Amino acid sequence: MEKITATTYDTIDPYQWVTDLAHEAWKARDREVWDNNLEDLIASDAVILDAGCGLGRLLPRLWSAKKIVLVESDRRRFSHASVVANCLIDEDQQLFEKLKDDDFVQTDEYHRLIQQIHCSPPNSEKVQLLNDVMESKAIIQYGSFDLIVCSHVFEHISVDTIQESVAAFYNFLKPNGSLVIFASKSPMLYHVQSKKEFDHARELITREEFFEICKKGHSEGLGIRYMPFDLFQTLLATPFHPKLQQTFGDEFKPQSEYYQIPSTPLFKVEKWEAYHSEFYTHKTMKVGTYIEYPQIQARLYLPVKPIESVAEILELEHQVNQNETLKKMHLIDMVIVAKKMDCY
Repeated sequence: MEKITATTYDTIDPYQWVTDLAHEAWKARDREVWDNNLEDLIASDAVILDAGCGLGRLLPRLWSAKKIVLVESDRRRFSHASVVANCLIDEDQQLFEKLKDDDFVQTDEYHRLIQQIHCSPPNSEKVQLLNDVMESKAIIQYGSFDLIVCSHVFEHISVDTIQESVAAFYNFLKPNGSLVIFASKSPMLYHVQSKKEFDHARELITREEFFEICKKGHSEGLGIRYMPFDLFQTLLATPFHPKLQQTFGDEFKPQSEYYQIPSTPLFKVEKWEAYHSEFYTHKTMKVGTYIEYPQIQARLYLPVKPIESVAEILELEHQVNQNETLKKMHLIDMVIVAKKMDCY
């Protein structure tokens, strides 16, 4: 009898171009946002704090500074950031490229690197790493900072921690120093929960549930808080203002436990920009890419049509940022550049 073999077919995703397009646009906007808001702040003589550095992904972008201090409370992320720092110190480009591959972290080679970094941490005057919370007084030992960057941390922590962090940053910065915050935003305050990082299947939760997740840590899942720009601006200026208690309830602290701060505003927002930090796609829509683009097109009195190029996406986001109302309504993330307000 003739042997019958199965016929196999390659599955082609008809919307793959949507994902590819959105990814390219995200990378382009990421470069723009960095150049627009941070590049001029990273001087060759600058001392910089990366507060809540995570996996150390910003370190290569900060490398031209005189000194960089990375602080991360999560042990696993801290270890990974330490390996990244060693790559840059040793100029090991080959290993640095491996660390960008998500599959590499499952290999035996990666686990050996993590074990080695515990025994022999990075040793350099240029980069220092501290396994601690970002409001810790231990950070003061590294001196005053010209710039503090805190990237996508504030949306995952409770308001009392934000309050203490803002007070700490005020104390850590040199006079006229800059604070740059990346965070998730929304026209209104709301909270969601993901079972793991980078999981788009999110469940809407209450503020109280978000606070419980923050207290219990990542074992409870990942809490995400979307906060309006205006509310964020208030937290940076007057983090212990009594009116904030109405919004945040038992998360709110009436005063700092650790730092002396003035009664006058701590930080003044100099500029801010709305953008997308992830390439969400809505594959069932012909317009493709981000689900809100048809709304943006309509509000800008543009034809509601499919997005066909990276240039179109960038132009839409540029126009959003030229309109203060649309800027607060649309695009899921923001970068805020604030200046320390000195008391005389």
